[in-house]
Amino acid sequence: MEEYHQPLSTYLPKHPSITGGLVVSAVIIHTSPTNVARTLIIQRALKDGFPLKWETPGGGVEDFDASILSAAAREVKEETGLDVDPEKDILGTVEGGFTEWEEPKTGLWWRKVVFLVRIVGGEEGLPVVRLEEREHRDWRWATEEEVREGGIEFAYEESARGILEGFGRVRELGGS
Repeated sequence: MEEYHQPLSTYLPKHPSITGGLVVSAVIIHTSPTNVARTLIIQRALKDGFPLKWETPGGGVEDFDASILSAAAREVKEETGLDVDPEKDILGTVEGGFTEWEEPKTGLWWRKVVFLVRIVGGEEGLPVVRLEEREHRDWRWATEEEVREGGIEFAYEESARGILEGFGRVRELGGS
């Protein structure tokens, strides 16, 4: 986790293969008082890339972010209105090129870091989400079974895998 306490300007020179940017994603698992665990997923806006598909909150790490971890917290706050602590755990990284969908084809390479985060403060029960409506149109708290069944159309294949990994990690760590 220590690697993500640094700003983008320190991280990128150590990872020269990342030419297209660093992205963060936050898997939020909330366990209710009745021990039903749910994850927050948000639906992309109609006029955004991958319209109406579901994803976890996240986005690009910016030069002004104090650290990669603070970028994850900032993105969650911007997209959902929720305050989170991104230091719960890291679920993994995903890398890829923009060449598959981007025009013109640039050949840039990106990395996404997926964090398991916990909600800070708030009320009991499932927190109410306030969306950034230019980017997302809906939200829901989905159970592990709903994600596993495959009825949710995710923007990215790794979203469901990361969420399922998050549910497993929460069980290992003993709660939300």
